[in-house]
Amino acid sequence: MTKTLKLFAAVLIACLLQTEIAKYMRLFEIAPDFMILFLVLISEEVGPFGGFCAGSLMSMFYDASVGYVLAINLVIYTFIGYAAPLLRNRMAKMLHRIKHRRALVLAILVFFLTFLREMLYIGYLFLIGAQQGKVTIIRLFIACIYNALLVIPLIGIKALLMHHKKTNTRLQAKGEL
Repeated sequence: MTKTLKLFAAVLIACLLQTEIAKYMRLFEIAPDFMILFLVLISEEVGPFGGFCAGSLMSMFYDASVGYVLAINLVIYTFIGYAAPLLRNRMAKMLHRIKHRRALVLAILVFFLTFLREMLYIGYLFLIGAQQGKVTIIRLFIACIYNALLVIPLIGIKALLMHHKKTNTRLQAKGEL
């Protein structure tokens, strides 16, 4: 399967998880944002341009599936897809002495990007006249922490899938598969 088809499949899976599965995983009425999680994990493989394309495509599919007008999600998820690999590389260099830094870097990155998305939504709600209060700020931090903790099992799942792929590649190179 080509890299483009894998990217397209990951985008579709992220949109399906966000629209169908996330509602069953609510914590204090806050659903996880699988699209940010997938963009951060996808961007490790495809870089800024691939993340930009995946974020754009993901936001268009998501907005079309839930009936939103293309605007705010297109901006934020496209930016997240582009910025995630750049920020991840920068943070990995800054934290180069820490053991198990990959999980820490991805958790911090997901926390920061979720914070950014939530702040954009809060700003949007403020502009349309919705009342903001302490609950909104508490919700913001719960959403950030929830997504940051949720990225850790996804790292393990991705590692299992990628290990399987590397094992098959090694076996093919030796002629055993």
